[in-house]
Amino acid sequence: MNSAPKATPSPYGLLAALLPAWLAMGWLVSKAQWFWSHVADLQFGWIVLLLCAYLFWEAWESRPQPRCQATVGVFGLGGAGLALLFLVQVYQAAFGTNAASVQGLALGVLLIVAANLRFLFGWRGVRHFAMAFAFIYVALPFPSAVRNLVVVGLQGKVAAMDVVLLNLMGVPATQVGSLIQLPTCTVGIDEACSGIRSLQSTIMATLFIGYLTLRRNSLRVILFGSGVALAVLGNVIRSLFLSLVANSRGVGAIKAYHDTAGWSILAFTVVGVGLLAWLLARLEKRLAALSAPAPESRP
Repeated sequence: MNSAPKATPSPYGLLAALLPAWLAMGWLVSKAQWFWSHVADLQFGWIVLLLCAYLFWEAWESRPQPRCQATVGVFGLGGAGLALLFLVQVYQAAFGTNAASVQGLALGVLLIVAANLRFLFGWRGVRHFAMAFAFIYVALPFPSAVRNLVVVGLQGKVAAMDVVLLNLMGVPATQVGSLIQLPTCTVGIDEACSGIRSLQSTIMATLFIGYLTLRRNSLRVILFGSGVALAVLGNVIRSLFLSLVANSRGVGAIKAYHDTAGWSILAFTVVGVGLLAWLLARLEKRLAALSAPAPESRP
């Protein structure tokens, strides 16, 4: 006697079966939302959350066939995630919520999400929905040690490039750390002018656009690297312009141009990333057409 085939769960049933993932992600959002509301560099986190929902909706339309198998790997991922969440909770109870604990929380949450997806869809499902759940990582705060290292590095690099350009333009300038000494005044490359804000938002944009518009990982890497380069170049141009303003009109004149210059460079970066993504998408189509087998000729 043949056994009856297993009934395929309905889409709503599958969404309900993802309850552990939803609860874990909700906990992560509840901890990250303070940073999104109070830290200027991370206010785009609410946008990232909406983009995560869109990515999940896109992936849901082509989801793998459900399997619903409780394997050793499922229990291993889930157990590791729960253990990490417990340790993070103990840490937060003792020291409060900070960037490092949110990073640990995110890792534990993603392990639980992976366990839930593997149970429902197998490893194929984990890979299929990875971007939708892991994309939230771009909106999480960096630990202070990492962030300070990046910011200080960017400040020094931007100041060094500006000094070279100013000297080429005939304006005597020297670098002292993140300061630019001009003939009439001294201009400091602060955290905002270092490019950390535009860098974070550019990373978010390039990952999202590249995932949706490109299929080759090599082209996605090119888009990502080019986006980072555009963000750094934009802030070099911005700080160079403000340095020229300070040299000709005094440091006090910077305030009148600071925000306008910032928005202009943001527009420059957005347009540049969009144009590059369009060019890479066209290149990918051309490469796909060249690699397609030629139709057989009929006698």
